[in-house]
Amino acid sequence: QQCSRPNASSPSAARRRQSLCMGRGLCGQVAAVAALLLALGFAASAASAFTAGQFAGRPCLRASASGDLLRTRSARSAAGAGAGESEADGSPRWSWESAARSAAAFAGAALIAAAVSMAPAWAGEAEQVAGFAEFAEKGGAMDVNPACFVTSCGKQTKECFVDDSRCLKGALCLSRCRGGQDCATQCFAEYGCEHLDAWLNCTVEKEKCVSVPQQLIDVKQWFKESVPKKLPKFDPASLQGTWYKVRGYNAKYDCYLCQPNKFDYTPGSDSLKADIQLRVPKLKSGGFWQNNVKENLKISPEGDRSTFVAHGEIFGLSFDEEWYVVAGDDDFKLVAYKGQNLQDIYEGAFLYTRTPSLPATIEGKARVAAEANGYVWSKFCVVDNACPAQTEAKQEAATLTWDDIPDLIEWFAPGTVPKKDFSGRYD
Repeated sequence: QQCSRPNASSPSAARRRQSLCMGRGLCGQVAAVAALLLALGFAASAASAFTAGQFAGRPCLRASASGDLLRTRSARSAAGAGAGESEADGSPRWSWESAARSAAAFAGAALIAAAVSMAPAWAGEAEQVAGFAEFAEKGGAMDVNPACFVTSCGKQTKECFVDDSRCLKGALCLSRCRGGQDCATQCFAEYGCEHLDAWLNCTVEKEKCVSVPQQLIDVKQWFKESVPKKLPKFDPASLQGTWYKVRGYNAKYDCYLCQPNKFDYTPGSDSLKADIQLRVPKLKSGGFWQNNVKENLKISPEGDRSTFVAHGEIFGLSFDEEWYVVAGDDDFKLVAYKGQNLQDIYEGAFLYTRTPSLPATIEGKARVAAEANGYVWSKFCVVDNACPAQTEAKQEAATLTWDDIPDLIEWFAPGTVPKKDFSGRYD
């Protein structure tokens, strides 16, 4: 009430009141999130995540070795300025006791709301969606079981939220993306790590702390529709060794930098081992994020629609794909695919050659093959396989800011914070 009083006795008092009230609001938000983490059983997380060192320039919080969460900014406030007390000029005096009570009430309400009544807040419940990405794009809020983060994935949550600031920052970055594929890829490029993969694998993939929307399309039916026509009697041994992706049709999945792919086939085996490499540029910090994805390509029977069925894992989430070798000879292979993960369903095509770039002597017949299978040659991207050497970047601790607080809340209470226009890059 005092913060909302319209007048002050002097301009200096007005400025002081504005500063104090702004600090009260900001620090109260952090106190609320800290209390929420405490209520979930993560005292260490609350103590380590919201420290003066990580929240640069904000003196509201300080975490000591003894684990004290919140301390007042002045000895006078700590000495007992109570709720409703004011300075001599009429401006409000800060009280952490009052903030703590507000934080506890906020945390309790948030937990009750999350655990009891949280449901996808989306008007188009009857409309089908392809996965998290489309669901979020249409305004859906994921169904979340907050206790699951502790009871079922406590180890992974502690390692990410408490022990690894880069993992926590990555999780907050993904929260802000709200399912956007390009945005999420940039989050992984900057903050991807084993702890983040493990946390996502447990909370999203295995334990379903964050639930897949019920309106998912019939994926089995989707795989049956618009199926590319595979080459008959394809010899998997012809893929043995190293091939390079030199052209890609889906900009979101096929056009990464530096894509040598290695295949290992044992004659008579029912599968083919694939080592898929790619790089993602780090738009903010510079350099590249190197990825090596191991896939097991199971050879499909001749009567099936696909050439291979692939299963693998990237970014902590598994994916299933069907590959269709639609054209090729000893010089090139044109491969179409359809795939799905919890994020989305997707499809595309790419061109393999034995060299890092597409030779002019091969381009003509590759283009004819692509157009014969319904692809527009000009829509293929050119993959840069220069693969310059890069030094191993030092993984420094991430800096958390006050802008990250809503993203943390969004993990436990989806739909609470309006979606921002965010590319995955923090400026």
